[in-house]
Amino acid sequence: MNIRNSLILIISIIFVFSMIKGGLTSDPTCVGAPDGQVYIFSSWDFQGERYVYNISQGYLSLPDGFRNNVQSYISGADVCFVKWYPSEQYQITAGESHRNYAALTNFGQRMDAIIPGNCSNIVCTPK
Repeated sequence: MNIRNSLILIISIIFVFSMIKGGLTSDPTCVGAPDGQVYIFSSWDFQGERYVYNISQGYLSLPDGFRNNVQSYISGADVCFVKWYPSEQYQITAGESHRNYAALTNFGQRMDAIIPGNCSNIVCTPK
């Protein structure tokens, strides 16, 4: 066996073991959310249940499992995170992510909705 074949074998073994352990894909921020989507997670560090929001959905009142329980997120779009009562908004930009959003601002523990685009797009609160 020559050096070239030995190197190919070693690299292949390393690659296979890293894929088995999830080493190349275990951190969602390495890949990010696709354009136009936001991943929100019910646990910090991108764990727990995941909800995929697509900006084509328009205004979204968060599902029960995520309302007041956004612990981490990865954004592939400009969106506005919203709390209606009392009114609060946070602008999130494409490429932004946070491993422990609820602990940083506590806003993840109060969040009600997502709106595509800028927070300035909000005209009024829902009844």
